[in-house]
Amino acid sequence: MNTNTPRRPARRRAATRLASLPLLGLAVGQAPVAAQSPKRGGSLSIALEVDVAGIDPLAIASFNDKQAGITVFDTLLDIDAKGKLQPHLAEKFEAAPDATWFKLSLRKGVKFHDDTPCDAQAVIEHFKRLMDPKSRYRWASDLAGIAAIEANGSHDLTFRMKAPSAQFLAVLADTSGMIVSPTAVKKHGEQFMANPVGTGPFVFKEWRRGSQVVFTRNSSYWKGPVHLDEVVLRPMPDEQTRIASLKAGNLDIAMNSPAKEVVEARSNKKLVIHDPGSLGTTFLMINLDQPDVSDPRVRQAMAHALDRDALSKVLSKGIAKVANTPFGSGLAAHEQVDGYPKYDPARAKKLLAEYGKPVKLKFASDSRPLSQLSAQLVQQMWKKVGIETEITPYEGVQLVRTAGLRQYQVMGYRWQGGIDPDRCVYMFFHSKGSSNRTGYNNAEMDRLLDAGRATMDPAERVKIYRQVSNLLARDLPYLFTSYFNNYSLMGANIRGVETVPDGLIRVRSVWKER
Repeated sequence: MNTNTPRRPARRRAATRLASLPLLGLAVGQAPVAAQSPKRGGSLSIALEVDVAGIDPLAIASFNDKQAGITVFDTLLDIDAKGKLQPHLAEKFEAAPDATWFKLSLRKGVKFHDDTPCDAQAVIEHFKRLMDPKSRYRWASDLAGIAAIEANGSHDLTFRMKAPSAQFLAVLADTSGMIVSPTAVKKHGEQFMANPVGTGPFVFKEWRRGSQVVFTRNSSYWKGPVHLDEVVLRPMPDEQTRIASLKAGNLDIAMNSPAKEVVEARSNKKLVIHDPGSLGTTFLMINLDQPDVSDPRVRQAMAHALDRDALSKVLSKGIAKVANTPFGSGLAAHEQVDGYPKYDPARAKKLLAEYGKPVKLKFASDSRPLSQLSAQLVQQMWKKVGIETEITPYEGVQLVRTAGLRQYQVMGYRWQGGIDPDRCVYMFFHSKGSSNRTGYNNAEMDRLLDAGRATMDPAERVKIYRQVSNLLARDLPYLFTSYFNNYSLMGANIRGVETVPDGLIRVRSVWKER
């Protein structure tokens, strides 16, 4: 997309829209406050579910990490309230009709917090770092299709791809697009994740592990005035503590709030519900190389034994919609699936009888109370059909690491999703996907995922991703439970929070009414 150039022929224009399938409407939970002039000053305190793993694209592994990331780093592109790609550090962007190259023009005059220029060479150095095999970048498959990156001037770049890559522009609005200072990387080396330097609206100040991460205003931010003096991210794993602190006025925003509190907040004039919608899902992830679950009959039995409507009623007061695909409600591929296993305990027992051996599962779960309750409910449902389950709780960061190392059998997990369907499936289910944590390997799936990257036709892509969902419904590396809405609760004096479907808080625009 290039919003500052003359109109191109229809076919060329269509190519620039390839990275984002149409999104459905996304609503805010309460009516917006009437427009007011922003006030400068104050500190914004945001509660996270867990501490961040590191403030560096190389360390980002979770939603919480991303919140820290977008506070200090800017992405090359961003998304708006409808999930459509917008210019950001790149003021112009364009795609080849066959998606084999992408051109970006960077904004001139933008500097990193260390006063070094954010130019084409800095961006190239950034991507070289991510693509270096020694970096072991978690999202390496996002960048595996890059053949070359060329500087066409001090602020112009061309990404040339090995094959058509319809999803690539969406990658630039995500973790890989968070541009870091090459100078700071050289200075801090492996300690860069604790000394991050970007071009973002806030400058890193300090990180007290397990307690808080503090950022101060970037007074020369390229996008215009930043209203707040300070942003403080506070890890609070206990949901009750998080909400109690919010109600007491010791917090301004509690991210990923539990459904019970969201329901209660509807009648609380001191709180505002922020509901940007859903791009991803919650699910039970299965390590297909482990005993028992390696047999498809066992996985099918596990799926048929789950009463997911009951799970939603207990865990989310019915707010969370039962999921049958990996594509959240904001994506066009949402619910495009045939034959996802329905709740059928009799069928589950029959499948287990055919398997003919006792099934004992080890269930890795987040240690937070709601996650433990979810695991216990699943345990009870499986027990009714003859499956024994041992639950092992993990602290959030440890759970993510355990998933990455594939040291589990069954795990409760979630993925916040991405603005392109590819972001919800390729890295997880392609045999060469960089985050394939289940060991899933299916030649037909590989073919479909590659085909999804090779066409720019939105209707054709929906057809392809329906077939992807059908394969997942048959092979069941994931047992989907619900679509993941990034509900946040905030004080009624918080203003300027943008409604963006990835659920992250763009702190540049936020201010406090005092």
